[in-house]
Amino acid sequence: MVNLLVEHRWKDKNKDEAFKVVGSIIDMQKNSKMPEGFKLLSVQVIGSENMAICNYEAPSRDALEALVKKVNPPTKYQVFEAQKIF
Repeated sequence: MVNLLVEHRWKDKNKDEAFKVVGSIIDMQKNSKMPEGFKLLSVQVIGSENMAICNYEAPSRDALEALVKKVNPPTKYQVFEAQKIF
């Protein structure tokens, strides 16, 4: 498992849809319905920047990128591998 951050950015016109997608992913984690091998650890939203950062544990970067592409959020996004310090 790797720790990955997904930075999402959206346009003002896509704000409601972006929040809907993020909310549905949070609900999936809360209800233990995430695909096997994926765990949403946290979500931080910076509303003034039209940005969210989602922290995941996933089997690999490629696997998470494929999952995000399948969800097709109304955002531009980047996936980063993160190292845990503590």
